[in-house]
Formats: sequence, structure tokens, C-alpha cells
Amino acid sequence: MQVFQGWAEVAQRQDELAARLTVDQLRSHDIEATFLSQKDRWHVVSFGGLAVIRVLVPAISYLEAREVLRDAQDIGPRSAE
Repeated sequence: MQVFQGWAEVAQRQDELAARLTVDQLRSHDIEATFLSQKDRWHVVSFGGLAVIRVLVPAISYLEAREVLRDAQDIGPRSAE
């Protein structure tokens, strides 16, 4: 878990729309969230870790936010066990 001035990185996205959707999803569960874009707006192509958009939540909400995102990914049909 990376922490930036009290905010923990809960996810990384490659484009701003995906980051905004993730933030909205977390906020719908009453989890404060924001994103930090490190994309270079002057160049069409970005490379490496600087091209990532970080979705951040308060460090104290990290585990709850991870659970919300994990549950959201598990939306497919459940297999019979």
C-alpha cells in the first residue's frame, strides 16, 4: 500500500474515465475517494509508471475500499461448488 499524505493508493487506472468511474463507485459506498493523474497532457504517448492514474482513499478506509472493488469484480455467475 502506497500512502501519499494520508491517502492510500487503492487502484491504478490507465485512463481518466476509468479512474472517475472507480472514484464514483467508492463514493457510492460512502468512501471518500479521489484520483491523481500523472499523465503528461503535452505528449500523446506516455510510458511507464508515470502514465498511470492513481485512485486514492484515506488510509483508514483502504481495507474497506479494496473490499468494495474486489466485490465489484466478482459480478459474474457463481459456480456451483
